[in-house]
Amino acid sequence: MAAAGSGSFQNGRIASKGLMMLVTLLLVSCCPGYGFGDEDHVEVEGISSSCMESERRALLAIKSDMYDPDNWFSSWTGKDCCGWRGVACDHTTGHVTKLDLRYPYTYELWDMFNDGETIGVSKVNPSLQELKQLKYLDLSMNNFSHAPVPKMIASLVHLEYLNLSYAMFNGPIPPQLGNLSNLHYLDLQRWYDDDFLHVDDLDWLSRIPSLKYLDMSYVNLSKATNWFYIINSIPTLEVLHLFFVDLPYVPSPLPPFNLTAIATLDLSWNSNITSAMLRWLSNATSLENLLLSGCGSLTIESLQVALGAFSNLKELDLSDNFFKGEIREILNNVSSRGLKHLDLSSNQLSGDIPPGSLRDLEYLDLSTNLIVDVHILASLGKLTNLRHLRLSGNSISGEIPPIVGDSVRLEYLDLSFNGIIGKIPQSIGNLTNLVHLDLSYNNQISGEIPSTIGGLQNLYLLCLRDNSIIGQIPDTIGRLHSLKYLDISNNNLSGLLPKTMGGLCNLTKIDLSQNNIGGELTNLFDGLSACTQWTSLLSLYMQRNHLNGTIPLSMGRISQLQDLYLSSNSLVGNITKAHFSNLTNLLGFTISSNSLNVILPNDWHPPFNVEFIGMSFCHLGAELPAWLQTQTQLTTLYLCGVGLSGNLPIWFSNFSRGLQSLNMSSNNLQGRLPFAPQLMLDLSNNSFVGPILPSFAKATSLSLLSLSHNHINGNLPPFFCHMQSLQVLDLYNNYLVGEIPNCYYSFPAYLQSLHLNNNNLYGTIPLFLKHCDQLITLDLGENKLHGRIPTWIGRKLSSLRVLRLRANFLYGTIPMNIVNLTSLQVLDLSSNNLTGSLPSSLGNFRAMVEIQNDITSVLHIITYYYEESILMTTKGSTIDYTTILSLVTCIDLSNNHLSGEIPKELTKLLGLRFLNLSNNHLTGRIPEKMGDMKTLESLDLSVNSLIGEIPSSFSAMHFLERLNLSYNNLSGKIPTSGQLSTFDSWTYVGNKGLCGMPLPDCPVYQTPPDARAKHEDDEKLDKLLKKAKA
Repeated sequence: MAAAGSGSFQNGRIASKGLMMLVTLLLVSCCPGYGFGDEDHVEVEGISSSCMESERRALLAIKSDMYDPDNWFSSWTGKDCCGWRGVACDHTTGHVTKLDLRYPYTYELWDMFNDGETIGVSKVNPSLQELKQLKYLDLSMNNFSHAPVPKMIASLVHLEYLNLSYAMFNGPIPPQLGNLSNLHYLDLQRWYDDDFLHVDDLDWLSRIPSLKYLDMSYVNLSKATNWFYIINSIPTLEVLHLFFVDLPYVPSPLPPFNLTAIATLDLSWNSNITSAMLRWLSNATSLENLLLSGCGSLTIESLQVALGAFSNLKELDLSDNFFKGEIREILNNVSSRGLKHLDLSSNQLSGDIPPGSLRDLEYLDLSTNLIVDVHILASLGKLTNLRHLRLSGNSISGEIPPIVGDSVRLEYLDLSFNGIIGKIPQSIGNLTNLVHLDLSYNNQISGEIPSTIGGLQNLYLLCLRDNSIIGQIPDTIGRLHSLKYLDISNNNLSGLLPKTMGGLCNLTKIDLSQNNIGGELTNLFDGLSACTQWTSLLSLYMQRNHLNGTIPLSMGRISQLQDLYLSSNSLVGNITKAHFSNLTNLLGFTISSNSLNVILPNDWHPPFNVEFIGMSFCHLGAELPAWLQTQTQLTTLYLCGVGLSGNLPIWFSNFSRGLQSLNMSSNNLQGRLPFAPQLMLDLSNNSFVGPILPSFAKATSLSLLSLSHNHINGNLPPFFCHMQSLQVLDLYNNYLVGEIPNCYYSFPAYLQSLHLNNNNLYGTIPLFLKHCDQLITLDLGENKLHGRIPTWIGRKLSSLRVLRLRANFLYGTIPMNIVNLTSLQVLDLSSNNLTGSLPSSLGNFRAMVEIQNDITSVLHIITYYYEESILMTTKGSTIDYTTILSLVTCIDLSNNHLSGEIPKELTKLLGLRFLNLSNNHLTGRIPEKMGDMKTLESLDLSVNSLIGEIPSSFSAMHFLERLNLSYNNLSGKIPTSGQLSTFDSWTYVGNKGLCGMPLPDCPVYQTPPDARAKHEDDEKLDKLLKKAKA
């Protein structure tokens, strides 16, 4: 009974630290005892004696050192301590026999641990040793602040149950615990990566002959070389958990098998589990639960022998073992009856469950493998007892078969992160026991959400995000009254929000962002705010839709709301303090990119203290709101394009120091720059003046700094060399002077984007940049830089997509190895003094060979999206490419002194959109295959010395919008078909030998008979020569 009970909680023991701890916390919460009652106070039979006075005083002393924020010890009053919470006594002697001081708020502790916090500190009071008759002691889930395990516990020799798990003890486990010879249950497991419990020798365990349950998970046993022999000497052991303890290697031969009672064995995440151990383990005929996750060195062959011997096996966890091959190879020798829990996740397995096997299976996890056939869902439909099915992270393709609806006992279904296509079958509505449904990140699940979804009235989680689902959310979703988590983001949903959604009062998270949903929010907010007690809604994500109308005042009554995201919609009207009236729990909100007027008085005292505010591209007014000063927890503030003007208020200087991210770009702010936040600062497109302040040197963790389009002057400060975290530096279009600092010993190694263009910087291209091997954009154009283009650019900066050095005083030849930049999309070296010929290997720019549609122009910097902007001269005008930069491919070498012919290899760049070689000294003919570059939108070869005819293949350039061939020595008739018929005479002016539309007609010219005959003879001779060569 005890073994099975514990094993059921090992279903969740996986490598993930977070999930592992959560499952273990549930174990402690739900099953605190092992062969003991789990009530707060155990009722004793007959007439109970009052507790002994000395033990009552000892309990009060213990209480004085325990953290008790919620009066857990409130019952500890009066003379009879036997009636106190967590205390039980012997009904004959009155001695205290049970003391349960486990911290009761499991989930609070879990949340605190995740946030890097801990509960209040407790101490183990020495008076504990006065309770000489204790049989049961539980100190788990407390915070003893890395104190050593008290040796005095070893004096409580009557103990049968001892639980010190997750109590934040530290140091060696005292061997004196071996004195507790009556122990049946010992739990010493610890928090992962929080404290360091260790054992160097396990001899003391051999002195506890009646031990049935032992858990030392996460305790370091790397020096306990005798572990195997000691454990084997305890034949009473029924449950053994040694999860992630760094077990030492055990050489062969192994001793005779002695664990005759073992029912649950967990050796997960230990690398020294050998094939010999598995053969030895095959003697464990009573084994019911075997957990060998993350053991690494196991082989399928060694497993097959052992698994064939376990006729009573109910649970098998072999996840995270790098197994390769077919699933059926592992299961060949597993009994087809009895197995209820099977976890083969995070391997490299393929195939299917053998037909007719594992009929009793209730839990199956095959996630993160190499399964490709969707028919596995049809075969699993025959497992009529299946309750939990996880197939996420495979490569399953095809449509979900309707037969999946036959698995009517399913409670958990996860098919996320696959390649499933087609519609969600109507039969999904038959799974009325379903609690968890996740079909997210398949990308190609299409069609509408079936109306039968309303039959899943036990559903707790519905996640369909990142697919291609269309249509309106069905009204039947309003029947899912148990739903807490709804995520259908990043699809193609349209229509209005169903009115019925307003009745889902248990929802804690709604994410419908990045769809095409329209209509108003009235029904949703009015419905949720009218829930019987209060709505449970914590998070609402509706950004990037087509919502319209005003934001209803009822939003202010959703009092539990923490996260509110309504940006990038078509909302209108005024935002007033009534919208936030009861939002006391709000942690962050964004209403950016709507047509909203923010009317919040300066003396307003918001009911919240948020961490994040986004109001960009709303109308805020000229002054920065004074109420922002009340937001002492604020870390992120986005006020881009809100109409601010003038100088920043005095109070903002200190206020900005506490921020991590600040965006006030695209306003009309003036004066000196404020202090830099810790992570991100974007003040571009304003009118700030003066130099970059020395205080910026303190922002050593800054990842993004954008001050472009201001009036900043002075030198570029050398402290930028010490900004090790800097990923984006954009100082474009200012009045900076001097040399770019050469960072000799310290430099921003993670720099991805550098824009220093359109300033007055001089000197050479700094050498330190060759160490910035993550650079994607290097823009030093429109300055006064001189020298040669360094050859290390082609050797070291292999990630470059944009190289822009135009309008400087660079000289020399174009480095031949620049063609090694295979990711390059934009090469602009125009308006310099470059000489020599064009590199013949220009056709090696791989990113320009194919049409680009998968390269994003958005860099993900922390939680901030930075959109690249490149100034390009194309189609006769200068354009600031921003949102469509991902589609731009360009070569501009114009206005130099380049000579020689245009290399034929250039015509391999079939994805090139803009090509400008004008104002050079190029000679020879235009390559005939240049017409194959069908994606070209702008081609400028003007002001060179090109000769010959315009290739007839130019007629195939259907996207060509601008062509300039003027001022060359071209001749012959201009081709007239395709786009060429749309260009005027300025395209061809300055070529005396050209004729035909739009220039004057070509003269009629009759070839003399003698010339014709000579031409025919030449053709015949060519044919004879070709035959001879063949």
